[in-house]
Amino acid sequence: MGIADKIFGSARDRFGKEVAARVLALDGVARTAYDAGKFQVLVYRSAEDETPGIITLNMTFQETAKASAADRKAAIARLVDAAALPPTPDSWEHARPLLRPVLRPPVHNPKIGVVSRPAVRYLSEMLVVDSPSALKYVGPKDLATWGVTADEAFAAAHRNLARPVIETLDSARARAASHPDLAGRPTRLEESGDHYVTSLPLVDGWLATLQQVAGARPLAFPTSNSVLLLAYESADPEDVAARIRDAEREWTESARPICPAPITVDDRGVVGLYEVPADHPAHPAVKHAAILLAMSSYGPQTEYLRTVAESESEYPFPAALKGFRSPVGEEFTGTTWTDGIESLLPEADFVFFPQEGEELLQVPWEVVAEEAGLLPEEGFHPLRYRVGSWPAPEAMERMKGRATVLA
Repeated sequence: MGIADKIFGSARDRFGKEVAARVLALDGVARTAYDAGKFQVLVYRSAEDETPGIITLNMTFQETAKASAADRKAAIARLVDAAALPPTPDSWEHARPLLRPVLRPPVHNPKIGVVSRPAVRYLSEMLVVDSPSALKYVGPKDLATWGVTADEAFAAAHRNLARPVIETLDSARARAASHPDLAGRPTRLEESGDHYVTSLPLVDGWLATLQQVAGARPLAFPTSNSVLLLAYESADPEDVAARIRDAEREWTESARPICPAPITVDDRGVVGLYEVPADHPAHPAVKHAAILLAMSSYGPQTEYLRTVAESESEYPFPAALKGFRSPVGEEFTGTTWTDGIESLLPEADFVFFPQEGEELLQVPWEVVAEEAGLLPEEGFHPLRYRVGSWPAPEAMERMKGRATVLA
């Protein structure tokens, strides 16, 4: 750290604090807060406001890292303009047509106060009020003001996506008519301002209809807030693996990443993460993407829960999800169950049972869930399971007999 950083803070922090200060000068803004950890500015419209507008700084900071002072000021001005949002509508009549659903990584701190519900595994669906300049997340107080439930608000938000749903399906039908090999033609959908393309997998029937149009299972990759990569299941496993690598690259490079793993629909019409059998040639790529998503979701959750545990002595210990690679190259996740310590386990491929002087016991999750009767604890997304002392000796013996040696 240089002398300037010691005196004035890092370039990131100086940037964030400048944005926060300039937003605070706007009419109708009661206070702002700079969150250095998430590199965001939170915007509160009133002293009682518990649901802030969020200005994400990373993309603009990266884009202007080598820009001139004038260009940097102009970029900050655009961020400030985005913060000059109109107040949240004060009636359901005015709010309803402006609501949109968005697919996002889960928010773990309830104090942030956003309306959220689980979407696909490891991802959440949230509500925003649409405006020409930026988005404002909907909070529980907004629903109370409008006199509606979260389910009613989500239903309205989904209906408001009718236009992009129709347009994308019409486009797929037109392409299918002119290109019988539609399933072999990946598509890149980019946000144009009001289409919410990364929200489309949330809409009931969208993926299922694409499957009917293309004659193949769709694979949707909402890699960032603004890009949806759309491919299809192929008889060529290398083609599936290539699409996953493309998505992973975009997800890794994005300033606002969402999901590197393919989202699809099963034969019952249920939307979820794409899976293939362990002996499928594309399994390594599919598994790798799912592990990246799982760790990106469980990691922040573990970090937040450990801050809670530090301040509350009776709080269970939040165990971490860790990724591993076996000697033959197979990837898997694991978590540790320590005997006698009340813990919150993440869902993993394997549970490790450490015991001094003995070889580490590695048991598949489904075996542990069966023998220990694991049930998810309420209120966690992604899921957590409360455990304490190890199961009874006879159950431990059965698990030893079903343990796995990871070759």
